[in-house]
Order: sequence, then structure tokens, then C-alpha cells
Amino acid sequence: MKKQILTLALAAFTTFAFSEELTGYEIAKRADGVEKAKTSSYTATMTLTDKKGSVRVREISMKEKDFGDTTKTLVVFTVPKDVAGVAYLMFEYDEKSDGTKPDSDNWLYMPAMKKVRRISGSTRQDDFMGTDFTYEDMGERGLSKDTFNLLGKESIDGVECYKVEAVAKDKKEKNPRRVLWWRSDNYLLQKAEFYDRQNTLQRELSCSDIKQINGFWTTGKMFIKNVQTNHSTLLEMKDVQYGLELSDSLFTVSSIERGNVR
Repeated sequence: MKKQILTLALAAFTTFAFSEELTGYEIAKRADGVEKAKTSSYTATMTLTDKKGSVRVREISMKEKDFGDTTKTLVVFTVPKDVAGVAYLMFEYDEKSDGTKPDSDNWLYMPAMKKVRRISGSTRQDDFMGTDFTYEDMGERGLSKDTFNLLGKESIDGVECYKVEAVAKDKKEKNPRRVLWWRSDNYLLQKAEFYDRQNTLQRELSCSDIKQINGFWTTGKMFIKNVQTNHSTLLEMKDVQYGLELSDSLFTVSSIERGNVR
């Protein structure tokens, strides 16, 4: 009888352990589903450093609001003068019932030209305002665009992470392969590597100062470097706030076109 009980207990443990094994896709799905506030706001400093060590510093303001099936984000550059007033508006749409996610709609307002330019197609993979982030990096990528493979677990900066390879189904993308390290405790991104079409490492991203603010997990710093050009961008967020009352009128093309967003 004792042997039978031990056998049943072992079988139950094995079943439990097996059920807890996650696939690469399941990990990506959990990361994509991390709880977010209905509204959020922050200011940030962007420090751009080129291969010669020359530094440029920019200040931005970001506001975001969940409209139900669409999340709208507004980024406005405030400092220095040569980029002050530049505004970027992004509409991201929820995943459909068939698992696909529509591409986001994106607009960039340039005060010097006094006109709004739509960002679409391959332009999404261009660098965002001279930084090492692309326009696509600024939003959330649909899970249906990639195939995910769990490569194992690895500790990054003392934090246990799932190491997942994401291979784009469209091989023409700028970065058809990425390796992502998602934290096993909260599924926030800790590190990422972006590979070009020749499968050569192009960019490296490190995230830090990860903490909870008003119950929401928040990444405070993001450092991304293009190892091929030796150019880097450090994004440091401050004044992070959740649950603010944000007017719907802020998140419109006409609003940024008038240049009255700050």
C-alpha cells in the first residue's frame, strides 16, 4: 500500500511539473498579457551617443490611453529646440479572435514642415528620430508574426529569465530573428538581441530599474546599442503616473497637426 501511495504521489508530481512546462509561444503570450493601467504618463530623457563619443540629450513626454479595442500613445519631444514639438501618435489594435493582430497606425508631426507624415509599410522598421529604436520597437508586435522557440532559462543581472528565440515569418524584415529574455517572475523583458538578415547581431537591448509603481510593473531604464555602428540610446523614464484623467482629444491626428500637444 505504501508503495502504491508513493507511486501515485510521484505520478501526480510529474503531471504537475509537466503542466508547468511552458512553450516559447506561451511565454510570449504571458509577456504580451502583462497587466497595464488604463492610462499612463511619464517624461523621459533620451541620451544618444555616437561612435566618436559625442552625446545628444533629448527630453520627451509620453501619454497613453486604453480605448477598449485600441490603445493610443502620444510621444512629444520637448527638448532641445531642434526637435521640440515633434509629435508621434500611434494607434495599436487588440488581437483578433483568429489570433492575428492588425498593424498599428502611426503618424509623425514635424513642426518645421507643419505637416503630418504617416509611418507605414517598411518605414516602420526605420530608426525612430535618430535613436537606436525603430518605429516598430515603440509599439507591441503581434504574436502571429513570429515563431517562438524556448531555448532554456538563464540568469540575467541576477534575475532568472526564460530565453526565447523569435523568428519572423516574413524573412524580409530588418530583424528576422530576435533572442528575448523574459523574466520568470513578472514576464517583463530583461534583455534582447536583434539579428539582421545575415543572422549577424545588430542591436542589443538591456532593461533595468524594473519595479512596481501603483501595482503595475514598470521598466525604468532601457539601453539599446547598435553593435554594428557603435551608436547607442539610453532611455530613462521619470515622473511615471498611472490612472490619470487624459482627454480623448489628445490622441487625434488633428490635435498633433495643429501642433498644440505638449
